[in-house]
This record gives sequence, structure tokens and C-alpha cells, in this order.
Amino acid sequence: MKVGESEREFVVAEALALAEAVPEGETKLAYQEIAWSADQGDVPEDLSGKLGELVALAVETGRARSVHGPAGLRALLSVWRDTPQGRTASQRIADLNEALGALRGRTVDGVRVAPLGPGAYSISIAAGDVEVRLSFDRTEATLRSINVGGGGTGE
Repeated sequence: MKVGESEREFVVAEALALAEAVPEGETKLAYQEIAWSADQGDVPEDLSGKLGELVALAVETGRARSVHGPAGLRALLSVWRDTPQGRTASQRIADLNEALGALRGRTVDGVRVAPLGPGAYSISIAAGDVEVRLSFDRTEATLRSINVGGGGTGE
């Protein structure tokens, strides 16, 4: 996985910081390898998932912004988009946007938000004879169902 020149210093810093925090073993070695290979501009594909986890941790905890500022945060997010996690999230969002296309040109009759649990919510959007139900949590947005023509929940 290629790491751009403007992103390298941030990936290296985060990988080394995490390597310092974990005990000796395979995980420490993986983060050290990520730091070294990112500095060279190319993280091996077998470490791209671990790189995605590393970047997600830095972003989600706020460390990326507090340590590296907005530029570092943008650089790390750019790297994350190319990781397996980032590519999966992009594909899920593309699928979700395609499903939401069923509402295009329709008048929205109702929108309802409901809690599913801690940090998780559902949103129902009704437009004519179409109802789309989505769920959101801290990790993803998911299409729960599309009901066309009434007569059920669609799930």
C-alpha cells in the first residue's frame, strides 16, 4: 500500500508511538514494520489491515488531531481511505447511497429516529409508498430495509 510523502511522517509517528505502548511481541513488531515501511513509502499489503486499525485508533481517540493538528488528521484520513477498512466503508456508503436513490424525486412524508442501544440509532424515512430504514453506530451506517408499497416493515 503506497503512503504519500506528505502522509509518511504522521503514519511513522503513530506507528512508533503505538509500538512503544504495546508489550514485546508480534504486535510491536508489526507496528515497527509499519513505521519503517511507511517511511519508505510502501506498507506491505499483509500489514494494510493493521495500518487501518492504527489510523482508526489515532483518529477515533482524538490523538491524530491533538498531536498532529488538522493537517496530520487529514493526512491520516487519506491513508485510512486506502486501507481495507476504508475501502470497505466506502463501498458500504456507495451501496447505501444507491439504496437511498429510491427516495429521489419523492416528497418526504416522515422521518423518525430511534435509539437501538448505546451509540446506535435507526432512522426511518418515509416517502410515498417507500420507506427506507437505516442504522448508525460509531463504526458504520447500514441499510436495514427498503419497503416498497406498504404492508410490512421490510425487514
